[in-house]
Amino acid sequence: MNEEMSFFGVFVPSILVCSILSYAAVVVIARIMRATDAYRFVWHKSLFNFAMFVCILCVTVLLFSQART
Repeated sequence: MNEEMSFFGVFVPSILVCSILSYAAVVVIARIMRATDAYRFVWHKSLFNFAMFVCILCVTVLLFSQART
C-alpha cells in the first residue's frame, strides 16, 4: 500500500485515493440512512459515521492491495 498513483502526471499516495472513495461511500450510505430514518437506532451519529468510514477504508485498502499484487 506504499505505492503512488499517477493522475495526469501528478503522483498521489494510494491511501488518499482510498480515503476519497471511502468518504464518497460513507456520504451515500449516510444519505440512505437519513432518508430511511435508520439513524434512530444509532446512539451517536458522528461516532457511527466515523466508524463506518474506518471500516469502509479498511475494505478499500485491502481491495486495492490485492488488486495491485
